[in-house]
Amino acid sequence: MTPEEWLAGFESTVADVRRKAAEFEQNLEQAGATEVSKDGSLRVTVAPNGALTGLEIGDAAARRPGGELAAQIMALARKAQRSAAVRVAEAFAPLAGEDSEALRMVTSYVPPEEPEEPEAPSVGRRIVVGSEEPVEESPPRPAPRPKRSRPAEDDEDFSERDTFLRRKKP
Repeated sequence: MTPEEWLAGFESTVADVRRKAAEFEQNLEQAGATEVSKDGSLRVTVAPNGALTGLEIGDAAARRPGGELAAQIMALARKAQRSAAVRVAEAFAPLAGEDSEALRMVTSYVPPEEPEEPEAPSVGRRIVVGSEEPVEESPPRPAPRPKRSRPAEDDEDFSERDTFLRRKKP
């Protein structure tokens, strides 16, 4: 291979990488995702990196109990984050190569698929939402009232004494 042939091959490779990088950048910009609740009252939008960029709560959703609303928002956010991660991986595939270690590493971080929207919690219960699955817990029981103690009958009356326990003079 002559130096000119090598240089032409190298320039061709560089041009191909530039084209793929431009495609990746364009696809990455569009890799955000939006998820909408079944009834359309909630809409969650995330950026390609999974950051929350939009949250719309309709009047119907705002009338739901707080725990139920929080659980639905979190479920939609996780679903949107997964969609965005899948789109990022799809955008990265042509740049990295379909069977590359880099693509396997990127796709290993795609969150698992989100189950259907959670059902409404039972009356008298609330749903605690965190980074994991919502956890249903019972409301705390009120603490029992302390029992009042009655004074003992043999309590001494100290009204006749001063603070130094000396008898007051009549």
